[in-house]
Amino acid sequence: MKKIVIALCTIICINSSAQKNIVLRLNHYLNQSTFQYNQNFETDGIINKYTRLQYYLSGFELFHDGGQMTVLNNTYVLASGHITNYYLGNFPVSSLESISFDVGVDQIANSGNTTNYPASHPLGPKSPPMDWGWPSGYFFVVTNGFTDSNNDNNPDTRFELQALGDQMLSPVDQINITPVGSNDTIYIDLKVNAEKFLSGINLATAGIDHSSSTNNLIMCNNSYQMNVFETFNVTSSNDKGLTNNNFIHIDNTLSYAPTINYHFENSNKVNLKITDLNGKIHIIENNLQNEGSYFPLKEFPSGLYIVTIENGSETIYKKFNVVQ
Repeated sequence: MKKIVIALCTIICINSSAQKNIVLRLNHYLNQSTFQYNQNFETDGIINKYTRLQYYLSGFELFHDGGQMTVLNNTYVLASGHITNYYLGNFPVSSLESISFDVGVDQIANSGNTTNYPASHPLGPKSPPMDWGWPSGYFFVVTNGFTDSNNDNNPDTRFELQALGDQMLSPVDQINITPVGSNDTIYIDLKVNAEKFLSGINLATAGIDHSSSTNNLIMCNNSYQMNVFETFNVTSSNDKGLTNNNFIHIDNTLSYAPTINYHFENSNKVNLKITDLNGKIHIIENNLQNEGSYFPLKEFPSGLYIVTIENGSETIYKKFNVVQ
């Protein structure tokens, strides 16, 4: 009996040591340049620019440790063109080889409602909205911007494509990856060729389209037909996820609870604090990873705030505004 107990303890220890945090890093690009809003880019020979790019990912499958597969049930990502890091969860993975996923939201979730989730959840209420109410469901991919409709190299004709409907779900097959890891975290780096979402669409006549139209189906299917997503080598000199300086970037997509994206070169754990201008502490979080996205699980009253992040040797600050 003693040997059995020892054996069970050994198995538990091995499984525990194999648990890893999995972080998806989506490195968005436009014609091989780092993604920026209101930046001119070319698709099918036409000049365009994005004012908004958001899309859902779901149905994740991790292929790891010599042929094993782990399905990430109920894991969703709401990706934005200007955000890189997305935490997928903690799983018993030691060596990660490839990943597959769907662009969009699975049918069960798409028949639900944003009120089933807190605002901090990817499927919760968003501002600007990521749904058209029910039964219409979530917007699977949203691309807003301007296109050059008269060949003067000035994109000034508005388009707004927001894809609805279960038929828009687009599976992306296995992508082989070269993960970057630390003691407790594996980073999955993918390159997102954001201009390819719009390939094959006449944006000059697309107009404002929130529906299950042919144009929106083309946009979603481009995810796999045009290889919007591909493996990414983080040693590339233009990887915006690995800059040479520490930074804090505030994503104001949710104006009442901004997402805080940060990066420290040093791998030490960091502490985060959010205060108002009177010095009142609203949030304290300790022992966070040296880079990532922090989602406040509370709403802030209107006003100015300061986020402070330090790792014991370096401290960075960022002011942000909340408007209710």
